[in-house]
Amino acid sequence: MVTAPPDSEFRKLLRRAKDGDEQALGIVLEQHRAYLRLLALRELEGQLAARLDPSDVIQQTFLSAVRNFGTFLGEQPAEFLAWLARIHERNLQDAVREHVASQKRGVGREEALGDGHVVIDSRVSSPSARIMQGEQALRLAQALEKLPADQREAVRLRHLEGKSLAEMAARMERSERAVAALLNRGIVGLRRTVRADK
Repeated sequence: MVTAPPDSEFRKLLRRAKDGDEQALGIVLEQHRAYLRLLALRELEGQLAARLDPSDVIQQTFLSAVRNFGTFLGEQPAEFLAWLARIHERNLQDAVREHVASQKRGVGREEALGDGHVVIDSRVSSPSARIMQGEQALRLAQALEKLPADQREAVRLRHLEGKSLAEMAARMERSERAVAALLNRGIVGLRRTVRADK
């Protein structure tokens, strides 16, 4: 997994990408894979999740970003994150629409997705606070990717989707006690990773 470099390194990579360095753009995009995966997992629920692979949507987002990189005018990490998240959200919506509209796949009976998730909370008042929130979300997504898959899923379900232990146990096909243990180990692992990355 590629971890986020300090802001100054990121800005240098972004400048190189704007100057036409495709490798630099690839590195910048790859640093956001974990965050985009987290967003995709939040949107793709239930039976739809079995039909749409988040990796496919992420790949489409990367292709869209490469194609449209000339339209990105920002220079800050949070500006790039917001720009990329908007592209990703559109690609997720397109993928969901495509699968729901396709009668041969039979997803017309599946649960509709809720309202779109806000990437950066619009209630945060200052631009600097929104930038910090976006950077924290990116770090959290990268830290989550370092956890074992079952712990990552437990943390995601509980703290990002707000599921109860009973709902988590049903979704993960485990006992509530086992899910609670996974959740606890996941939180401990996250704390350890975040402290180590500071």
